[in-house]
Amino acid sequence: MNEFLNNLNSSQLEATLPTDGPMIVIAGAGSGKTRVLTYKIAYLMTQGIDPFNILSLTFTNKAAKEMKERIISIVGDEAKNLWMGTFHSVFARIL
Repeated sequence: MNEFLNNLNSSQLEATLPTDGPMIVIAGAGSGKTRVLTYKIAYLMTQGIDPFNILSLTFTNKAAKEMKERIISIVGDEAKNLWMGTFHSVFARIL
């Protein structure tokens, strides 16, 4: 297993490991939502999923920036190809 996954508790790991289909994380403050999404994306990329096929939407620019920086630190510059940002910024890019 990827070493970075050792930083997750059992509930977070359970949400991170499945690779089929879309995912939404709804949880309380301080429960590790950003960590789960970050590690999920890094895990998908280490499993050979093309970053162009991953879409990550957040509510704040701060969260999107933090997540992208964390993913880059785990998997490298390939993470720069992710579709990641706020709902508004990603859909504005699409339009």
